[in-house]
Amino acid sequence: MQEQNPDGGSAQTVRGTVKWFNPDKGYGFVQPGDGSADVFLHISTVKQAGFNDAPKASTIVCEVVQAAKGRQVSRIVELDTSTAEATPPRRPRPEGGHGFRAGGPRPPRRPPEGY
Repeated sequence: MQEQNPDGGSAQTVRGTVKWFNPDKGYGFVQPGDGSADVFLHISTVKQAGFNDAPKASTIVCEVVQAAKGRQVSRIVELDTSTAEATPPRRPRPEGGHGFRAGGPRPPRRPPEGY
């Protein structure tokens, strides 16, 4: 099915599966059901459809357009999260949240030999 998108190019309706999506990074990819190449999915398109996330393995029906860097989702028609993989809850970061060991502050550095 071909339609005209607001930018003047034609949009193709694609049914597929969310391959992965990271809301913190703001993007992910859709794997079309017809076996064609993966399609870029941006957070702005997800939010425009009223969602904050597109969980992995969700079934998606979307409109795809050819953009400067490849195919990308221009509009989400349907997102069925009942098929999504269960994601484990995120562990809170340790105090300070800088990725150091979870038992306290980083140990002091030793000066180089010869000092």
